[in-house]
Amino acid sequence: MGILIQDLRFGLRTLCKSVGYTVVVVLTLALGIGANTAIFSLIDTVMLRSLPVRDPQRLVVFKWTAHRLPNTRGYSSFMACPPIEAGTLTPRSTPTIAKAGVHGCSFSYPIFEQFRMFKDVFSNVTALGGVTQLNLTGSGPASIVQGELVSGEFFETLGIEAGLGRLLKPSDDTAESPAVVVLGYGYWQKTFGGDTTVIGRTIALNNVPVTIVGVAPQQFPSLDPGKARDIWLPISLQQRLQIERLFGTGSGDHPSIQSGDNIWWVYIVGRLAHGVTLERAQTAADVLFHNDVFQDQRSGRLFKLEDTPRVELMLAPDAVVGTRDRFSETLTILMFIVCIVLLIACANIAGLTLARSAAHQREIAIRMALGAGRWRIARQLLTESLLLSVMGGTLGILLAFWGVHSLVALMSSGGFWPIHMAVHLNLRILAFTASISLLAGILFGLSPIFRSVSVDLTTALQEITWVSRGGFLRRKWLNLADALVVAQVALSILMLVSAGLLVRSLGNLQSIDPGFSPRNLLLFGIDPTLSGYTPAQTRALYSELQTRLTAIPGVISTTYSFDPLLSGNLWTTSFHVEGMGPETRGETDAFSVGPNFFETMHIPLLAGRSFTLADFNSDESPRVANVIVNQEFVRQYLDGGNPLGRHLHDLKREGTLSEIIGVVRDAKDQSLRRKINATVYVPQEQGSTNFELRIAANPSALIPAIRDAVAELDANLPIYAIKTQSDQIDRSLFQERLIARLSSFFGGLSLMLSCIGLYGLISYEVTRRTHEIGIRIALGARQQDVLRLHVGHGIALTAAGAVLGAGAAFGVTRYLGSILYGVRPTDPTTLIVSIMLLAIVALVACYIPARRAARVDPIIALRYE
Repeated sequence: MGILIQDLRFGLRTLCKSVGYTVVVVLTLALGIGANTAIFSLIDTVMLRSLPVRDPQRLVVFKWTAHRLPNTRGYSSFMACPPIEAGTLTPRSTPTIAKAGVHGCSFSYPIFEQFRMFKDVFSNVTALGGVTQLNLTGSGPASIVQGELVSGEFFETLGIEAGLGRLLKPSDDTAESPAVVVLGYGYWQKTFGGDTTVIGRTIALNNVPVTIVGVAPQQFPSLDPGKARDIWLPISLQQRLQIERLFGTGSGDHPSIQSGDNIWWVYIVGRLAHGVTLERAQTAADVLFHNDVFQDQRSGRLFKLEDTPRVELMLAPDAVVGTRDRFSETLTILMFIVCIVLLIACANIAGLTLARSAAHQREIAIRMALGAGRWRIARQLLTESLLLSVMGGTLGILLAFWGVHSLVALMSSGGFWPIHMAVHLNLRILAFTASISLLAGILFGLSPIFRSVSVDLTTALQEITWVSRGGFLRRKWLNLADALVVAQVALSILMLVSAGLLVRSLGNLQSIDPGFSPRNLLLFGIDPTLSGYTPAQTRALYSELQTRLTAIPGVISTTYSFDPLLSGNLWTTSFHVEGMGPETRGETDAFSVGPNFFETMHIPLLAGRSFTLADFNSDESPRVANVIVNQEFVRQYLDGGNPLGRHLHDLKREGTLSEIIGVVRDAKDQSLRRKINATVYVPQEQGSTNFELRIAANPSALIPAIRDAVAELDANLPIYAIKTQSDQIDRSLFQERLIARLSSFFGGLSLMLSCIGLYGLISYEVTRRTHEIGIRIALGARQQDVLRLHVGHGIALTAAGAVLGAGAAFGVTRYLGSILYGVRPTDPTTLIVSIMLLAIVALVACYIPARRAARVDPIIALRYE
């Protein structure tokens, strides 16, 4: 301990004498360590934290597997359902068809009731019925809330305690029970201002009075930490709130607690009873499921015996992967980028430390001559490196604390990061920072240690290093310092190429012509069905509202559609062209629109006519519906022939016949990345909708007038998702923009560090070889010769690093293929531009010290030693 304290004191005195060196090293380390800590903090929040429930390893999610799909009338899917195959967990939607069969996580309500009775295996079993939109009134202006349907055992099964009041109980989940809800903590804070008197207050959901009985704790946003719920309500309220009609049409075709085994729509989560192993629970659940699905009188033969249906139990931390799925790719890329930055920083510091140690070789030689052992010297140098790494790591934590909060605020503003999901520096993150700090200290400290322990005492004490090495005529082509510079250049090329690809990909996405004009378009949504509107009332409301909105000064035109363009939503339909062969059967995108849609969106009509008001009158039945198709539909299914008057049979709704009345230009519908598919536009007559308004000037300025126009028709009809079309497009590209900006920033930082390293190496060489340069000039060497010597050395190192970096880039950037658009991972243009940029900066970095060498006075140089 005494020797350690002595080393620390000596190391601190040495570093205090070299203030410039210490400051540069600490700042460089802080940048690299801080960036790594900030990104790791996000990874810890998303991928390493456990579920916000009690003892999550005892919580299981039910999943079924079979050789084919069950004979059911519908599915509902709202949570990721990963398969358990060969030990891998790949998130999929429900149901998923694979080579080995099919699997899914949704079950019927009667099957859930069977599992709920297994008290000797599961201490509690709960059902999740999905998230639905609800119209909330009775607490200020009408608003839309997201409510999750759960059985009464939900909070008890998860082991959640109330933050205020009480949570749902099994007695709340019966048809005769009073209607109650539990508020999410974030929604309680946002809507009710954290008012504790909210317990017992009555509000209205879809015009049904319900009582607030409690508030969930702050640390429980939902079972999936990335998705905060506004409210939770008993699944038995579904019928009173008329939620089941939103899932489908026709008696018995939609999910509800009254539906039988032929409608699979609830997710089942259970908690293992005390002392019950996962294997025992798996066996018991599988037997019950197998018996249930083969009871003819109840199930209608859901499976055949050869389908081999069975139940598998997934541990909840492995099953609830929605948040991990969403962020894993982005965070992996960012972590890879900042790791490269840290490696460049370590190589840079190692080169700087190597140059510094060369200047102290005589001191080290004297200490060794006086009896100091080589490993004693090595330990002292390592202590100095670790002191620097500790200081850099401490400053890096401060930079990470500021950086991660700025990064989270930026991502939250763009809708990419859930605003409720906080990032905190915990012990795991501090341990990570300490580990990489120590690792960095060892990495950049090794090079001077190796040089110092191998020093030749006679040569070092003579102070004639250039003679001992044989002078410039026998100089080694590549030494350790050169190798460090080559490594920095290679890593910088990799960073610049990656950043270039991501920036070009973003530029390609931003330059896409979506097929319509997104400028000065204002969007908002309404859902009259939540307020009890009938289809006829809904059509009348949309017609009247469209007239009133168009009359607002500054509004050029108004229309509506079920989903706005480029919202990420899409529905498809299958069809057959009447009078043509079976090859005309196919799948097509379907888009439900209102009057004046193509005129408002500036989608040109190429043939036929657009929709008129008569196309939206559904009182006549039966009738032939009129539809409009895009150019791709004509090319793909009609061989470019005349589509007008052709009839389409809807294969999903037997007996439905449509007639093509027009053709419009191709337009992007779901997202900018997705290619344009064959699309059918149909008249929208009922259900929720999104209005699109073409505004003459600033769309945001008309929001108050639009709210007033809706309130005049129905004060209890809330509008939601108010935004411009340009904002929607920007949000859809936020992930690409974020990665491109951060990769560009770190690419520039790595370029700067590499060129600083190159500058330092040439400067060190000029200082070390001043005597040699003086002899060269005295013997007749010109300034151009000296300049060429040092610049050539730097350019040779840059070229070697560029070659290695190009090879690494071709091997690594292929992993970026999934997020690139319109550019190949091996794009030669990006590589050439990156190399040219580095070459220009490297030339400047080499020229400055080389110019100083060329001006060396030989008289002064010959006196140098």
